[in-house]
Amino acid sequence: MKNEKGMTLPEILIAVAILTIGLLAVVSMLSAGFTDVVVSGGQSKATSYARQKIEELKNRCYRTNGPICADSTFPASAGNDTPEAGITRSWAVTQVGATVCPNRLSRITVTVAWQTGAAPGQQVIVETMRAENRDSCI
Repeated sequence: MKNEKGMTLPEILIAVAILTIGLLAVVSMLSAGFTDVVVSGGQSKATSYARQKIEELKNRCYRTNGPICADSTFPASAGNDTPEAGITRSWAVTQVGATVCPNRLSRITVTVAWQTGAAPGQQVIVETMRAENRDSCI
């Protein structure tokens, strides 16, 4: 049986099936793309918060016996905060090795964790090293 344009019913059904499969593929790509954009946004924000804390910690002075350094906990320090709802940030500063002024070296590690929707928790870890400034030796 043919319609006005000369296509049979099986041809129409096959064409509809192919069109449906193509549309489903496009919809799944859009969904996956949206999820990737949301996750990437979270990673970008977390990296920014981590870099901000790294810079803050790198600019602290080393513990000295003189008036140069007001922070008596540095270089050994740790802490955490919540820069934004749903995002937690923790950090640790540890001295590397048993060296003395002016050769002290510290490892600074910042971890930012967040959760996006129903996805499992994610985290970004940024780590750097910091050398002591020779001027801080007294």
